[in-house]
Amino acid sequence: MYGKPYRGFESLSLRHTGCTRPDTPSLIALMWRGRNLQLLFIGLIAVSAFVVQTGLRGLGRKARLPSQLAGAIGLTATSPAAYYLEPGHLGSRGLVLWLANWLFAWNQIHFVQLRIHAGRAGTFAQKSVRGKFFFFTQVALCVVLALAAAGRVTPLLVIIAFLPALFRGTRWFFRPPEPLDVKKLGWSELKQGAAFGILLALAFIFR
Repeated sequence: MYGKPYRGFESLSLRHTGCTRPDTPSLIALMWRGRNLQLLFIGLIAVSAFVVQTGLRGLGRKARLPSQLAGAIGLTATSPAAYYLEPGHLGSRGLVLWLANWLFAWNQIHFVQLRIHAGRAGTFAQKSVRGKFFFFTQVALCVVLALAAAGRVTPLLVIIAFLPALFRGTRWFFRPPEPLDVKKLGWSELKQGAAFGILLALAFIFR
């Protein structure tokens, strides 16, 4: 899941970076003779996001959500990087893909945090108190998507890619009380991520 925290600089060992990585020859081949250098730009942003996440995690529990959202910028960098390899340039479409994936990650991380912290909220009133900020972000996301589609910044079908997540988040407020099953929640969000990825790809293919 996107919400998985970044473990900090201790994870950046020779075992994870440098010439010991099995994918290093592939990276060298991609950038041979100055090709695909924008991948370095994408990588720099991703690394910077992880550094910011590490700093925020040091501020305690109150910064847990912002730290995970910062880390999601780095985790979703694989989307524009993969797109870049086809046309050979990032362009506006690559940036839109990055933003769309990050917005979905934002929604997913926020929902999981809400479910964990509001695990004992059973009634609509209790859920509204604990989840009012999440609800407002859902509304804001709908507005952003509508404006982006109206301005032809994104294909109209991108809205459909977000519908399962938006429906899932809204339905929670109206569901009857149920115990929190973390394993079930994890599998549910995994399926949400898979559905989003497929629908987003189709949105750009048939734009």
